[in-house]
Amino acid sequence: MSGHRGQVVKAMAVIRRPRDGALLVSEDSDPARVLFHRPLGGHVEFGEYAEHTVRRELLEEIGQSLSDVQLLGVLENIFDWDGSRAHEIVFVFSASFQDDAAYEITEQRILDHAADDEALVRWRDADAVSPPLYPDGVADLIRAALLPVERPS
Repeated sequence: MSGHRGQVVKAMAVIRRPRDGALLVSEDSDPARVLFHRPLGGHVEFGEYAEHTVRRELLEEIGQSLSDVQLLGVLENIFDWDGSRAHEIVFVFSASFQDDAAYEITEQRILDHAADDEALVRWRDADAVSPPLYPDGVADLIRAALLPVERPS
């Protein structure tokens, strides 16, 4: 490895389509051109709360406002990317769209990315196992959030 990319703090929104449980994801590829999915979101700017980041990023990326934003958990990942070590801390939120029509998005490019960026926004089937879903651990957070809470009798 040639170095490290530093540590970054990110915030992502898990948005599930009510009618079938599909997950809204960004589809991209790694430097080896292997596809992967991840919830939408981005870097937390200095002085910005993570919840504000997911709201801002979804407006910038797909032009949609969020409601019911709730923290699911925080993940930490250390991984190799293009010959460098990367370290990210990710705040993962569940959220809904303010506009129900947004659930009918089929596929689109991310609005604020460079013209040569191939990332797409699409719905991932609820039971999909491929391509991989990142960051590591996000699928477990989603599954835990979907489990019914047992109430003491």
